[in-house]
Amino acid sequence: MNKNNMYWQELIAEIEKELINITMLQKELNNEMKKKKYNRRATGSILHDFYNCCERIFRKISSEINGGFGQNENWHKDLMYRMTIEFKGVRPYVISEDLAAELDDYLSFRHIFRNIYGFELRGERLDRLIKKFDRVSNKFKEVINNDQERIYETSGKRKKRCSEGVY
Repeated sequence: MNKNNMYWQELIAEIEKELINITMLQKELNNEMKKKKYNRRATGSILHDFYNCCERIFRKISSEINGGFGQNENWHKDLMYRMTIEFKGVRPYVISEDLAAELDDYLSFRHIFRNIYGFELRGERLDRLIKKFDRVSNKFKEVINNDQERIYETSGKRKKRCSEGVY
């Protein structure tokens, strides 16, 4: 296997690992929600981790395909916004603006979660994010899975997904 194929195999494997992590988070949240009274701190951690997975994928795409991303004070939001933009000759857009708006709620929540005590979590916002979690996380996984080939074709590297075999 040449270096170029190994490079793409590694990139795709890292993205797919994060998608598997999202599936694990979905299972964790569903198990937590089956309880009579769910633990806000635990569900907050799951929602926090979900956006971490999304952002790791964005960072990988940005650094490996785009050639990097800025580290200003708003880099988290800027990185997600950049995923909605097509870079001609480099890569197509990764997520739609609608999906970015949905993910922005989780990014905002992550910031709050990191800066308060777990017992301070309020139910209304948490409940809203929990309610749409399966829909948003499934949409994200679908988009990333379906767009892997499109992204790599645009960047000049038509590759199969890891699940389809050797690159």
